[in-house]
Amino acid sequence: MPVAVPIVAGTAIKGLAATVMMRGVLQRHPNAFLITLRRGGITLPLHRSQEHIEQDIAKGLAAQNRAPGSPVVLVGHSQGSLACLRYAVDHPTQVKHVISVGAPWHGTRTAATVSRLYGWTGRDLAPALSDMAPNSPFLMALRADLPAIGDRVTNIYSTHEVVISPYANAHIDVPGVTNVLIASEEEYAAHMKGYPELTIDDLILGKVNHLAEMNSPAVRSLIWAKVDEVTAQVRAQQDQPPAPKPAKRAKPAPTRPSPGKGETGESATG
Repeated sequence: MPVAVPIVAGTAIKGLAATVMMRGVLQRHPNAFLITLRRGGITLPLHRSQEHIEQDIAKGLAAQNRAPGSPVVLVGHSQGSLACLRYAVDHPTQVKHVISVGAPWHGTRTAATVSRLYGWTGRDLAPALSDMAPNSPFLMALRADLPAIGDRVTNIYSTHEVVISPYANAHIDVPGVTNVLIASEEEYAAHMKGYPELTIDDLILGKVNHLAEMNSPAVRSLIWAKVDEVTAQVRAQQDQPPAPKPAKRAKPAPTRPSPGKGETGESATG
């Protein structure tokens, strides 16, 4: 059976909007299921939102008649990417790969601005947006923890991220992570000149903005190619015969007393 693919939508994407935005991805794979962030990913802090992500993944697996903790490939968009990366760090055995799309890895000034506007009451009414502000404690902790699973992350972002400015803040600069850029040839050349330290591992030619990334045919093809690759790896591991148990060593024979000696050590003929 192919691995399950939970797909986590971004901020304020719920109900019909989430279904429409993710329809192209969901239709491609029979074992994909959609997860939306509780309270729209706005009024619930991200660390508390993770508790609901865990519950929703468990429910999705149960609906597919899978055991709890079954292997998954996580796909996340925008804030949903951060949720997937955090879940993968906390469940490294279960999560075989993460595909993040348009992740505000270094935060987003837009989220910080909106959070401040909500703060006129003196209370943090948008804690999830505060968590996406540059250098928030949530992001700093995630950056510290991600290297442990960096080689199991594919990160896709565009030169037209719109809500992430500059767009290069969506680049995950962690060893092992595969970074894929969506750009025209001219934009790619400008990227290499402007951000020579941000290595691009693959290029998708085109112009796609943040909200349209999940409906890009090229992005969808890359996602499902990676899912198929990981599924093949999981199957190969499951098909391997168990390692033979080491043979038990024979117990040494008990030591017998030397012949010709009595219990007192005197000669038996004495």
